[in-house]
Amino acid sequence: MNGEDTRRATEGNRDGKQTETPSEFGGTGRRDAFDRNATGEFQIDQVVRRGDTTISRSVEWSSERSTTTDEASSEGRTTFISDGGVDAPDSSQASADAGIDAEPETQSGTSSSDVETERTAPIAPTDDSRRAHARWYSQVGGPVETSPVVRDGSVYVGTENGFVCRIDRRDGVSDWLFQAANAVGSPVPGPELTYVGDRNGNLFALDGASGAREWTFEADAGVEVSPILLGDTLYVAARDGQVSALDAATGEQTASFRSPARALTSMRIAGGSLYATGLDGGLFAHDLDGGDERFRFAPSLAIAGAPAVIGDTAYVGTVDGDRIYALDAETGETEWRYEADDGIWSSPAVGDGIVYVGCADGSVLALDARDGGVRWRVQTGARVWGSPVVTDELVYVCNDDGLLLALDRADGRLRWHFRAHDSLVGAPAVGSDAIYVGDVAGTVYALPP
Repeated sequence: MNGEDTRRATEGNRDGKQTETPSEFGGTGRRDAFDRNATGEFQIDQVVRRGDTTISRSVEWSSERSTTTDEASSEGRTTFISDGGVDAPDSSQASADAGIDAEPETQSGTSSSDVETERTAPIAPTDDSRRAHARWYSQVGGPVETSPVVRDGSVYVGTENGFVCRIDRRDGVSDWLFQAANAVGSPVPGPELTYVGDRNGNLFALDGASGAREWTFEADAGVEVSPILLGDTLYVAARDGQVSALDAATGEQTASFRSPARALTSMRIAGGSLYATGLDGGLFAHDLDGGDERFRFAPSLAIAGAPAVIGDTAYVGTVDGDRIYALDAETGETEWRYEADDGIWSSPAVGDGIVYVGCADGSVLALDARDGGVRWRVQTGARVWGSPVVTDELVYVCNDDGLLLALDRADGRLRWHFRAHDSLVGAPAVGSDAIYVGDVAGTVYALPP
């Protein structure tokens, strides 16, 4: 199986379609519209929209900071040329335009009734679902197919054409940009440095304040899988299965081992074990110290998402076989399994004894963590690629039609929903006062929680 291209070949409604940013966001954001060979200075035109206010801002590598006004200024449109300064109206004014309607969404031929729910017990219908409005929209220069990361007042985003962007979460304006030569994964911010890998096999350590490159570690295969920062050690997994432990400050390699995971797609560290999965080769558990293999599970099956490890149990879904498994986290022995109707591409999420799983047939499952029994099932109407995200009351899930759904954890009832301009592939990120998600048109949205 060709792991790298498998998901793309099945993404029917995105194949062959040139992605553009809608005109209401100010121009187009075409894929591959930027010079990948650019070094030093480069520029993108970022557009941030908050309510009725639109800010267009050229962002470039430059120490010069100035503000200019063009013909659009009479329409409330201002251009900022900067190396990352935050020249923006106060964010408290922006959030006043955001909220959730009392009526269900009807645009684009879709309403809340399109989301079907099956449950073990009848509850109220979903007609009371509401539509959410974004607090701000922000273009980031390329398609977003991974999850944003929220840390210390900032939102970090990586794009398919190599941009790494740190955005001020209050107003959507970028603080800094970095450009890699190829697609990057989700950035990992640390105390001083931000780490991100690209499809060419480079792991970059960027200055947290400016985005300037501090050092680079080169692997023999792509490192789009987000690294894991554990204390002073950074764990980096390449697509060929090579796992390296680096000094997080200097990038010096301190240890390495090779996992049998083929076409490695995810990595998780829990309980002294490092778990690696591969689209061409199962789930493998390794001792964190030394890399000795502890167990291997379903080595012939495609597994894309990392396991969710809770206590002594690991929960994982398979692309082949369409199953969700609960495994003994030490031995890999199966405790229970549930057969879904289609493949699982992401990691399960677990909360209060319930396992939440998104499937390629568009369904979201809530399973009892003890025995795999179905608590509820929701059909979203389009493929679910990213992981569900669980909070105290809600489960957030995205689908390939650009819907972000907020479901009640207890029964799957649709609380509210939001429609992006294009497909939502990565999982949303939950901050203290907003939900952040990026679409394949290159737009990042901030939504009320």
